[in-house]
Order: sequence, then structure tokens, then C-alpha cells
Amino acid sequence: MKQSFKLILIVIVVISMLLTACQDQGEKSPSSEPSESNAVTPSPAASTAPGNTPVTSQSPEPTPVPEDGVQKVILTNGSDSRGNTAFSASHYNLHITYTGEYVELVNYMSLMRHGNDIEKAPVAFDGFEYQGEDVQFYNGKLYFLLYDYNTGVYYLYSYDYENPPSKVTESTVYHYEFVGGTIYYTKEFVQGPIYSMNLDGSGEKQLTQMRAHSFCIDGGSIYFYATDAGTAPGLVRYNIASGEETTVVFPFFSHNYLVFEGYAYYVNEGTYRSIHRVNLSNQAVEDLWLEIGDYTVSLNISDGMLYILTGSGIFKCNLDGSGRTQIYEAYDYLQTGLYIFGDRIYVTDGYDIIVIDRNDGTSFAFPMN
Repeated sequence: MKQSFKLILIVIVVISMLLTACQDQGEKSPSSEPSESNAVTPSPAASTAPGNTPVTSQSPEPTPVPEDGVQKVILTNGSDSRGNTAFSASHYNLHITYTGEYVELVNYMSLMRHGNDIEKAPVAFDGFEYQGEDVQFYNGKLYFLLYDYNTGVYYLYSYDYENPPSKVTESTVYHYEFVGGTIYYTKEFVQGPIYSMNLDGSGEKQLTQMRAHSFCIDGGSIYFYATDAGTAPGLVRYNIASGEETTVVFPFFSHNYLVFEGYAYYVNEGTYRSIHRVNLSNQAVEDLWLEIGDYTVSLNISDGMLYILTGSGIFKCNLDGSGRTQIYEAYDYLQTGLYIFGDRIYVTDGYDIIVIDRNDGTSFAFPMN
């Protein structure tokens, strides 16, 4: 009996060992799928070879590049900046703006985009064939002036990048600015009152009694040169909130000026050309640059520094005129510009669009036609 029991026990142990061996063999079979943690990602060559299904990458998707190949660019300036539209009423050659994604300019009948790579030439944007001037971007739309050769006047148009540009108003527009969803503008080429209207062209209203050729805006006020300020021209302030119209500097002999934090910076247009600033509170004048050897084209204030464009180059200095340095020397006589977007300055000599890196002075020129 005991021998039979031992024999049965031995048989049970042998069968158990055989079953365990078979189970281990099945788990280690080469035909089994590897676990997720041990999976090997195929090499790029294997994943893209003919007949192979590409492996989905876990890395972030690249930033989409528009069909025109221009990458977006971020260009910022501090609140202590003025002047990118202060001289736009000159209506000469360079018509440019920044949309928050691209620097855009109208080059004759083409809308051009300049993007992240400063060394690459601007690329034409399809669907735009207008000789627009004084380009500005506001609230998702591109605004520009279009000259009517039949009547000899300018009209304001807006463009939404999808539909053909549309005329904003039947009133003529010569110089315009945006403040808080309102368009401020003049109608006359020589001199005329300043008006306001809504973005859709409705609600036109005459604001000033004295006449302006062009104007600039600082804070909640419009400043303009007015020949009918008295027995001589003066610099007049129009308070947008109160509607009060006050002559703040008299006499004032300059069409080339901008206003910033209580001072008017201007070019003396008398027998010699020099740059000054006048305190709007007490009319005290400070000389910033007396010995200019060349014609001063325009002024700009960016990030707390005064920039000066002359025919021969670009200079910058502190707001009191100290620390003046030349940051760009022109090969040909510069005509207009001094648009400053971030670390870039855009000017033209009438033949090329010149982009200057204001950090190191390097420049790149692109033909205008």
C-alpha cells in the first residue's frame, strides 16, 4: 500500500514539472510580441523606406510655414516709443507697417511680406495689386491711401486679406491715425481741419477750427503745425476728451516734428537745419544737434532713444541729445523711412529697401522693383 502511494506521488510531481516547463517555453517563444516598455523605435531610414509605414513621432509638430514661405517674426518696442507714423504723410517711396506677424510693405503694385529671416528678400503676397501709400495695420485689417488720378485726391481703403480692398469713406483722406477704434484724419493736401470717423467710415465729425497739414498723437492729444495759430505758425494741441484746442508753442517753424512725454522734438527749418526740443509747459528750448552737415529727413523715438535719419546715415542719441553715435552710414543718399520695428530699421534710398539691424549696424538691401 505504501509503495503504491509513493508511486502515485512520484507521477504527480513529474507531471507538474512537465507542465511548468511547457508554460515557460510558451512565454519565451520568439514569436511573441515585445512589451511596450521594451519596444525599439525603427531608425529613420527603416521608417521611410519603400513599403514601410512611417512611424509617428512624439516630438511637437513644427510651426506651419505659409505657402509663400515667409516665417512669422516677433518684433516689439517699449511704451517709450513714437514716430513710426509721424512722418508718413510725406507720401514718399516707402510704405510699410508691422502686423504683429510680418513686416508688410507696398512696393509699387505689390504687397510684400518680410519675415523672421532678416537676410531674405520680402516675398509678394498674392491677390493685391494696388499702389497703396501710408500703409497701417489696425484691428486685423491693412489700411492704405490710394491716389485717384481722375480727381487728383487720396481715398482711404481697408483690406482684410481675403476680399478686394474697399473704400472706407467717400471723403478724401490725406493723413490718418488710429486711436481707440476711431480714425483721425485730414482731408486736404495743403491745410485743413482735423476730422474723426468710425472704422466703417460713418460718423464723420470736424474736430479742429485751425488747419493742419499733418499731425502726431501723444497720449490723449493730437498735435499739429498750424499757420493760422496767430501772426506766425504755432504748434497746436487738440485734447481728444475735452475738445479743447490750444496753441502750446508759438512761434513754431517746423513740419518735421514729433511729440513725446511733454516735449516736441523738431527740425529747425530756418536758414540752417538743426535739431531741438521744446518743453510744452514753459516753451524752453534745448539744442540737441546744431552742426548737422546734411539734410535731416525724419525723426523717431524708440525704446527711449532718439533716432535721426539724414541723407548720409542714421544716428541715435539720448533724448537730451547726449551720447550721439552713427549706427548706419549710407552708400547712396537716403530719401525716407526710419521705421523701427523691434531691432530692425527700414529706410530707402529710392532704389533699394534697406533693412538695418540696430544692434550691430549690419544691413541688407533689396531692390524696390
